[in-house]
Amino acid sequence: MTTYTSITLFSLAMIVLLIIIVLAVGIRYLVKKRVARATAKAMEVNKIMLHAIGHSEHLIVALALKENIFHNVHDKRLPADGLPLKKAREMVHPDDREAYDNFVEALRYGEKQEDTLEYRFNTNYKGGEPVWHFIKNHAAVENDRAGNPTNIIFTMTDETDEEHIRLGNDYMTDKYQQLFEDSIVGLSFYNAEGRLIECNKMMREICNFEERYDRLFYDSPIYDLAHFNVSSEHPEESWFCSHLELPKRDINKFVEIRVHPMFDSKGKLKYIALAVRDVTEERNLYLQSRENDKNILKANHDIKQYEEQLHYLLENSKMHVWHTTFKEGSIEFMSDLHNTVAKMTIEEFTNTLQTDEKDIAIKRLTQPMDEKEESIIISRPFKNMLEKDDKVHWYNLMKIPEYDENKVQTGYFGLIRDVTLLMEEQEMLRRETERANDSDRMKSVFLANMTHEIRTPLNAIVGFSDLLQAIDSPDEKLEMMRIIRNNCDMLLRLINDFLAISTIESNGLSMNIKEIDFAKEFNDFYTGLTQRVGETSVEFICDNPYASLITKLDIERIGQVITNFVTNAVKYTQQGHIKTGYKAEPDGLYIYCEDTGTGIAKEDRERIFERFVKLNDYIQGTGLGLSICKAIVERCNGTIGVESELGKGSTFWFRIPCEILGKVKK
Repeated sequence: MTTYTSITLFSLAMIVLLIIIVLAVGIRYLVKKRVARATAKAMEVNKIMLHAIGHSEHLIVALALKENIFHNVHDKRLPADGLPLKKAREMVHPDDREAYDNFVEALRYGEKQEDTLEYRFNTNYKGGEPVWHFIKNHAAVENDRAGNPTNIIFTMTDETDEEHIRLGNDYMTDKYQQLFEDSIVGLSFYNAEGRLIECNKMMREICNFEERYDRLFYDSPIYDLAHFNVSSEHPEESWFCSHLELPKRDINKFVEIRVHPMFDSKGKLKYIALAVRDVTEERNLYLQSRENDKNILKANHDIKQYEEQLHYLLENSKMHVWHTTFKEGSIEFMSDLHNTVAKMTIEEFTNTLQTDEKDIAIKRLTQPMDEKEESIIISRPFKNMLEKDDKVHWYNLMKIPEYDENKVQTGYFGLIRDVTLLMEEQEMLRRETERANDSDRMKSVFLANMTHEIRTPLNAIVGFSDLLQAIDSPDEKLEMMRIIRNNCDMLLRLINDFLAISTIESNGLSMNIKEIDFAKEFNDFYTGLTQRVGETSVEFICDNPYASLITKLDIERIGQVITNFVTNAVKYTQQGHIKTGYKAEPDGLYIYCEDTGTGIAKEDRERIFERFVKLNDYIQGTGLGLSICKAIVERCNGTIGVESELGKGSTFWFRIPCEILGKVKK
């Protein structure tokens, strides 16, 4: 029994031991597996951290406290053999070294397990000019198993750019704050409820309160201040002027106000900005300026009106103002009191004077007058003085003396008037008087000629008519009938010329313009004149370049001129030819009559178209034909003339403006 019990206990113990061994092995296996998983996870985390650190811009270094040397942990910016603490301390900005020393000492001696410090650090490890960077340094202490600090791990972030931005922002903020406060315009900002947030110094001066807080303006919404005219429902951008009057605050000003509402991205009102400028002084100056301008405008208007009247009088009376200065030896001419037309020396002025009494005239105009001498007016001819046209102009000069403060005469002042037209009219009147006398004489001669010219064909007509009854020979009768017919034509022309002159003097020439074929009409003229020319030994030539030429003109008047040209050519041409023709020009017709007669002397060409002019008293005629031709051509707005050489013949021509409607050349 005892033995069995012992065996049973031993077996039980072995089973328990076996179970314990199995449990131990199982637990070890589970622990080992868990450790493996933890290790793998730690390695993965470490891998992720190393990857994150590799992509960051942080510099991680470790300060070995035993050697007092910094070593690279991440990045290779420090020297390979490390950087001594003493050297690193020297690279800290002098102003930050004390804080840096305290920072390191607190970590070294366990006062802090981690800490953060911002300081300036020289990153130029090679020496030379320091390059300061703003560093944010986060440090943590690494201890051994006994809890003693062995290393300090520094995570250093370069915040130079951020610091520069921050400093720049601070600078700009201070700058704008200063500009806001010292602005010459009153500025204030309100929230959406219209409550005053901030205002500058000028705004406080305008609203007459010194402190930054004022119950009236800070407690009252801007919507309740009628002077600022801001709507609480729909505040809008606006600009206006207002009369700011608050008797309790002793405010009575005129202000210029600009309202600028500011909205968020959803269109909701966020703030209201107000710009106010005190324009009271400007308004007073403006009102005073307006009054001054009004007075000046009236004075200028009066002066301008006076000057315009003076200018009108001077211009329409052909007057100028002139002024002589003895000291400068010059004379100046002005169209009015301001505008100089010409200025010249006394010598130049002397050269323009066209008179034999230059010395006397110049003395009277350029030298001081006697005390007894009064203002005088003199008339003298000048050339190229005011009008640079190489013509002699007559001027009346009125002069009065000018004196300085010592009553010494310094020059002359006065008016100069161009009286050339008056002198020319006087000369024309003299010539017209002579011409009238000559006209009376010429009319007397004309009447005598007319009597003679009319009697000559009448006597021939009457005489040959009586003889015609007593002659039986047919040939002699035909000859006498020809003579009678020619004298009838001559008498008819004389009467027609006399009637034409009477018509011109009384009523002028009437024109009957109509559409005609000038080429056909010209041929008819030529045919009608052929018989008259054919009675002489002169060849009659027709120059008609067109088969048809449609135009508009008074063909009867044109025919009268052509007939007169050919009739005159017959009178003065004994041999050679008479040629009449025309040419179509862009603006009308050129018509001519060419002969090989006696010609006209050069001095007679100007007067050949005057009335009663006969170059040969032995040739029949009244001297009216060419003057009638000139009157007809001028009535048609044309021109007339003659080209001639004595002994070689003449070409009488005229140009008539007319519209060419169609033409066909031969």
